[in-house]
Amino acid sequence: MNLTERSAQTLSVSLGLYRRFVGPKRQAALMGLLIGLAQPPFGFLPGLFGYTVLLWSLDQDLGPKPLRKAFAIGWWAGFAYFLVGCFWVAEAFLVDAENQGWMAPFAVTLLPAGIALFWGAAFALYRRFRPDHVLRWLFFVGLFCGFEWLRGTILTGFPWNPAGATWKAGSALSQLAALFGVYGLSLVTVAVFSSLAVTVWGQGSFRMRWRGQLPVLTSAAILCAGLIYGSVRLATTSVVTTDTLVRIVQPNVGQRAKWTEGALMRVLDGYAAMTHAPVKREILQSETNSDNPPYPRIVIWPEGALPDSAENLLDPQSETAKVFGGLLREDQTLLWGAYHQDIDSQKGVVWRNSLLSLHRHAGETQVRVAYSKFKLVPFGEFLPFEKTLEKVGIKELVHVGDGFTAGKRTHSVEIDDIPRFLPLICYEGLFPALSSETFKGTDDTQRPQWIVNISNDAWFGPTTGPVQHLNLSSYRAIEEGLPMVRSTPTGVSAMIDPLGRIIKGSDINIGEAGFRDVLLPAPVKLTPYAFSRYAHLFLVGLFCLIPTAIATFVRVSKRNQ
Repeated sequence: MNLTERSAQTLSVSLGLYRRFVGPKRQAALMGLLIGLAQPPFGFLPGLFGYTVLLWSLDQDLGPKPLRKAFAIGWWAGFAYFLVGCFWVAEAFLVDAENQGWMAPFAVTLLPAGIALFWGAAFALYRRFRPDHVLRWLFFVGLFCGFEWLRGTILTGFPWNPAGATWKAGSALSQLAALFGVYGLSLVTVAVFSSLAVTVWGQGSFRMRWRGQLPVLTSAAILCAGLIYGSVRLATTSVVTTDTLVRIVQPNVGQRAKWTEGALMRVLDGYAAMTHAPVKREILQSETNSDNPPYPRIVIWPEGALPDSAENLLDPQSETAKVFGGLLREDQTLLWGAYHQDIDSQKGVVWRNSLLSLHRHAGETQVRVAYSKFKLVPFGEFLPFEKTLEKVGIKELVHVGDGFTAGKRTHSVEIDDIPRFLPLICYEGLFPALSSETFKGTDDTQRPQWIVNISNDAWFGPTTGPVQHLNLSSYRAIEEGLPMVRSTPTGVSAMIDPLGRIIKGSDINIGEAGFRDVLLPAPVKLTPYAFSRYAHLFLVGLFCLIPTAIATFVRVSKRNQ
């Protein structure tokens, strides 16, 4: 037996053992694990070929109940994928481990199990209606990405780690989000890495070989085109800085430490010290206009910066009010996250999670609500289906009264004579086009000039959550063509340019305390995505479902003839 025959025999035995002991469900879970490991911060990009194995599995003989087996393949793959991406949810329950720690294992398993249903449904529908030609590959891509969009939209939505976000924000391929958003990039990603499942490498005429290899050749062309476009955009787009100096503050205060008795003044004094700290001389001399004041014009504190309501913190009789009264210099603005009371026309007094503005002018400090969070976290900031779930004893996992009430839909804000900005509070940074505003062009005066993303990543703890949250939020900068300032208590705070890249020296990493003074970049040209907004929803039909439908019609017509 020569070496080639021996190798073939070894491969055959290995595949036989693999099929015997692994099976379709375990294989699906393994592929979901590998695809999950392709996401940041792991970056194991070969894991994306798991899409090929999953599609190949769906095209095999699935026995007497193929739809049930197809659903199981999708569910197991999705469960493993989301388990890798969302295990950090346990940290939220360990903040109050004595009372809520017992729920952590249930949350870690139930969340992936629930959202994996979208994968299972997409796989079952593919198996039920799959075409019998090579373009079934596009049909799979369209269905899968369509259900991924549904996952991020319906039932409040949870768009954590869509396939398009596999590429690190600021990389060449991530620039495709400027054309058609992260969901459009998901189409490209899944299409490229699932095409091998329908590629035929057999013998035959040149025409037959060409047709059999068309999927992988098309995918290679798409991948190359995306890399070229992204590289050119990164190389040719000039990102200039304005003369607006912004200070990003990260105190490195964990959620548990912030709510301990006596922590309020200690935490506030830390914020005040970093707000008062002088700007480095080299920044003032070399980068700012000499007419500007020698301190940051804007200071950013994170969401939930202090463990008390805004009413108590700013009460004239309180010790904290004295600190806030002397916090700012003339014409300086503080943007900070806090919860506060509001009056709702139907519910009376309600609580809102908001971005507040503190501005000092002519010796007086004024406080205003710049924006109240629109997209609240289900089971964390409010209880969905409240009346029904309360009857069965499920309570909200929040620390404030009866939970928060959502504000008006996300919109750009102009306040305190600072550049117009788009506010995104924590969870809202996951959602593309959360603001439905459209603009006439790059010079539209209603277009925001930057994004303010305050977040409370202390809930994630020292896990992969903060890094993934940063990556997902940075895609909003690419889609909108706007710089983003991101401030968290313990996660990754940074200034992100309009191409999704962290500006060198601006990041404060997990476990670090400090502040960064950075000149705010100017926006770049209005992106096609920001101009068209929801046009990306039609990509599924144009790119995948319509070609598949046409090819199916042609094949059926030929058979009838």
